[in-house]
Amino acid sequence: MRDLPHSPARRRFLAGLSSAAGAWLLARGNAAAATEPPALPRGAFRFIVVNDLHHAGPECDPFFAELVAQMRTHAEVAFCLIVGDLADKGLASSLAAIKRIFGGLGVPVHTVPGNHDNDVAGDTSLYATTFPDALNSHFTHRGWQFIGLDTTEGYNWGNTHVSEATLAWLDATVPRLDRKAPTAVYTHFPLGEGVRLRPVNAADVLARLAPLNLRVAFCGHYHSRTLKPLGAALLTTNVCCARVRTNHDGTRPEGYLVCTAHPDGRLVQDFVEFLPATEQPDLPPMLGG
Repeated sequence: MRDLPHSPARRRFLAGLSSAAGAWLLARGNAAAATEPPALPRGAFRFIVVNDLHHAGPECDPFFAELVAQMRTHAEVAFCLIVGDLADKGLASSLAAIKRIFGGLGVPVHTVPGNHDNDVAGDTSLYATTFPDALNSHFTHRGWQFIGLDTTEGYNWGNTHVSEATLAWLDATVPRLDRKAPTAVYTHFPLGEGVRLRPVNAADVLARLAPLNLRVAFCGHYHSRTLKPLGAALLTTNVCCARVRTNHDGTRPEGYLVCTAHPDGRLVQDFVEFLPATEQPDLPPMLGG
């Protein structure tokens, strides 16, 4: 992957500054035409996080092809996380299109389902056919642990509960993980306290993650940038990156995160705005999930 001479506008967030104090910092709040982050320090790595794609049909393919082309301009990206709502109406063709188009990134792509990925069957069966072994899963990369969680309750979007199957998976898996390794969670429904559309039992998920060195949770569903500290961790949501959906908070920028993870548990999040050249539909503000 190479760098663009002029990178898109970005906002920077820094999480995990001090595990002892549980400190976090929101830095440089205004978007600006910034250059690509500096060369990676020894042991650090870079990855992309995007949520709420809402692929609705073939007319969305050029939009996402352009998005992937922009993502490919970021140097030294190790992998990409897609944090739910890959499809807008749960169509198998939309799920397959996202898998095919994001395959063009040339790096591993890890996904979790969102409620809209369940719209057709009412459950994760169609999603799991396209993305096998991508409901509840974990992987490691350069000393970091990444945990993907299915927090959907069928196609329900509000007042939801994380399933007993996911909670049982956490009960069985967390004791086998490294308690000292910096850990990132990625899941569709928000985990931060007080965030709109948070599952009723989100605290049960966080209680099961408590033994780990949690540094960040990447969440979607609520199309807005929120940052909620929890000890040394930062629980986040981000705006969407969709052709057919808008942000819940009424803001215009859509985009994704380019994250730099350090061996000591620090994590820098750069928000990168996506400004497609392809014509976009004129959409009303979003009201639902």
